[in-house]
Amino acid sequence: MKIGAVILSVSGLLLALGCSSSDGGAGQGLSAADSGPFLGIYQKTTYAENKTSCDASGVSSLDTRGDDYFLITDENDFGIHVAGIYSCASVSDCQAKRAMIAANDFFSSTYSFTLSSKSNATTLTGAEALSGFPDGTNCTGRTFSDFSLLLNADHSVHLESRTKNLADKPQKDQFCEVSVSEAQQEAAGAACSTLTVLDGSFVQAM
Repeated sequence: MKIGAVILSVSGLLLALGCSSSDGGAGQGLSAADSGPFLGIYQKTTYAENKTSCDASGVSSLDTRGDDYFLITDENDFGIHVAGIYSCASVSDCQAKRAMIAANDFFSSTYSFTLSSKSNATTLTGAEALSGFPDGTNCTGRTFSDFSLLLNADHSVHLESRTKNLADKPQKDQFCEVSVSEAQQEAAGAACSTLTVLDGSFVQAM
């Protein structure tokens, strides 16, 4: 289980305040062969956010972002095999977090991405919808993000996350609920608001 970033689920619906549901292709999941080439510990070479446009990467924030490494690991998310990306302070921290994931223990991550679908041998994809937060009788701050992870020939990786803001939505039974498929439909005609780019060089296998 993860804290300090987002709570992830590939179930169809997640009822909670300010939580998210992630699903990379109608919950189809990955095989071990799909995720295997991507798994390992990476040293972060780029982390950039452009919050004004998705046409180009923003300025890299390596010096201020914190954790210098990240982990790509396979995990079982409600019975579906997915690949998760989590930040780490060091190689040993990545190894410790991998053990926590295997034991389903709590841990913190400054960012996280879940990939649960394969586009081709070198590309995994995923998606995440944020339920937003209660504001009167509405849910505000709702978003939909899609992820694409590319494995390069030198075993470095390149991730792009594109986020779209969604309109406020009435609460249901005093909860802000989230469904990836419904959010994806809403986002179809919306402009991209934030582009996040993460690059990493391969350090070692797990």
